[in-house]
Amino acid sequence: DLCLILNTADSLMFAVDCRRSPTTGTRQVIRAITSRIYVMHRQQGLTLIELMIGVGLAGLLLSMAVPALDLFVLNARQTAAINELVSSMHVARSTAVTTNARVTLCASASGDACDGATWNDGWIVFRDPDSDRSVDANETIVASTGAPAATVRIGSNEFPQFITYRPNGRVMNASLNGSPGAFTVCDKRGAERAKVMLIDLSGRPRQSKTMADGSLPGCG
Repeated sequence: DLCLILNTADSLMFAVDCRRSPTTGTRQVIRAITSRIYVMHRQQGLTLIELMIGVGLAGLLLSMAVPALDLFVLNARQTAAINELVSSMHVARSTAVTTNARVTLCASASGDACDGATWNDGWIVFRDPDSDRSVDANETIVASTGAPAATVRIGSNEFPQFITYRPNGRVMNASLNGSPGAFTVCDKRGAERAKVMLIDLSGRPRQSKTMADGSLPGCG
C-alpha cells in the first residue's frame, strides 16, 4: 500500500511505498521535496539575459513615449491659451453689446489694471465707457485671466496691449477707428506650429494657421 506523508513547509502531500524500508521511503520524500524546491526556484527567477532584454525593451518604449508626451503637453498648453483668449474676447464683445458701452480687453500683470507689458502677462476685461484704457473707480472688471504657460507666447501687431469693443460689437485700436487684426499664439516649435486668431471688423475671432494674407505668422 501507499502511505501519504505531508510536507508542512510547502503544504504538499507525497505518496511513498510503505512496503519498502523506512530508509527507502525517506529517500523518496527527500528527492520529491528537493525536486519541488528546484522547480519553484527556476520559476521565480530571471536569467541575466532575460533581465537585459527587459531593460532594453523598457528603454526603447520610454524613448518613443517621451517625444510624444512632450508634443501632447505643448499642444495642450497652446490650446488652453487660445481658449482663454477667445473666451475673453467673447465676454468683452457680449458685454459691450448688452450694456451699450465700450469694453476693453487689455494686457494685465496684476489682474486689476492695464499694467501688462505684453499679453504673456495675462489680461483683464472691463467696462471702459471713456475709452481711456484705464480701470477707473466707477468701471467694473468683468473678467481676469492669469499669464499663460511659460512655453506659450501671445502677440499682436494691431493690438499690442489692448483691444476695445464698441456697443455695436466692432473692434478698435489706439486710432479709435475700426481695425481688423490678428493674435498669434506660438511656442518653441516656431511659426509652422503657431496658431492665429484673426479678428475682423465685426469683432468675432476665428482660428487660422496663417495670417489674413496667407503668410506664416511671426514668432520672433
